[in-house]
This record gives sequence, structure tokens and C-alpha cells, in this order.
Amino acid sequence: MSIRLGAYEIFSRIVPGGLYIAAACHLLVILGLLKIDLAFINDLSLVISIGLLLGAYTIGGAFDRPALAWFRIFVKRGIHLRIFTKFAQSLRARWQVEFTGDDWPILLALIRTRDLELAAEIDRHNAVSIMLRNVSLGLMLLGANSLIQALLTRQWAYLLVMLGMVGISLLVIKEALKFREMFYETIYQTILAYRIDLEAIVRPIKSRKVK
Repeated sequence: MSIRLGAYEIFSRIVPGGLYIAAACHLLVILGLLKIDLAFINDLSLVISIGLLLGAYTIGGAFDRPALAWFRIFVKRGIHLRIFTKFAQSLRARWQVEFTGDDWPILLALIRTRDLELAAEIDRHNAVSIMLRNVSLGLMLLGANSLIQALLTRQWAYLLVMLGMVGISLLVIKEALKFREMFYETIYQTILAYRIDLEAIVRPIKSRKVK
């Protein structure tokens, strides 16, 4: 039986889950509860490797809500409405848009019925955004580990590592927001591109007569 992993599973689950596992192992090493054997890592069997992938997938999914809460600290709710307002205002001189920003799930479902490849590309934007917000949280956990290490060892250079982790984490949050905005914007743009076949949803405003 073959197992197929799409972009959503890889980007939004496995990659962040692997980072969370690394952060947990790093903390255990700092506390002296775990020793990393590089020879053992090199000799990992296929079964153990698959187990780690499944573990990363599970942990990545479990931490999605905490990562979303972390994301909400920096990004207000209603991203889709802000993107839709900007989208509609930029077109109001030429087009009348009769769907709303809250209709994006239905619009995405419509795109899936017409072009699965395009829908997959749009979903990839969402998956990358989820991955990045999880990565940002993972980096903050690694930063916290560095703070603990600095306090335990009295080697204050680890504070610089912590500050670096925090700075990178905040930059990653900005990237997560960018991909989330691209996700909604592409949905609205695609539906507008279907205007010939979707006259009931989007129709051109009649041009004003020149006096």
C-alpha cells in the first residue's frame, strides 16, 4: 500500500512537528535527561523513521491551536475581510462584486470543481502559512530553551541565541501573514476571472455614457 503525502501534510504538519520534536529533545538535553547518540541517528531503521514522521505529523496537528493563538497575538482576526475590502475597492470602478469576504470557503469549493491543480496551488498558500506560524512558535520554544541554558550554565552568550531566535520568529510571523493574505486574495481574483461563466456572482458595471 502506498502512502501519498500532499503539500498540506508536509508543510502544515510534518515540518512543524519535526521542529517541536527538536525543541523538546533540545530541552531534555539541556536538563541532562537525554543524550544524543549520533551513531544511533545514522543507523535509524525505516520503521523508526516512519514512526518519527507519524509522530511529527501528530504533534504538528496537536500544536496547531497553540500556534494559531500565537499568531493571533500579532495578527488581528478578519484577515479575509480586510483582503476582500481592499480587493473590492480596487475594482469598484469597473466591476460589481456580489459575493462577500465570508464566502471564501464556498468560492474555494467552486474553484475545486473547475480546476483541481489551481485549487491545490491556493491550498498550498494556506499550508505554508500554517507551517510558518508553527515554525515561529517552534523558534520561540528554542529561544526559551536558550534562556534556560543561559540560566543553568551562566554562559550569557546563550542570551544572544535567544534574541536571535525571537527576532527570526517575528520575521517568520510576517511571512505567515503574507501567505495567508495571498490565500484569500487568489480565491477572490480567481472567481473574478471566472466572470464570463459566473454572471450571477460577478457582473460588469455598465459604463457611464460620455456626454
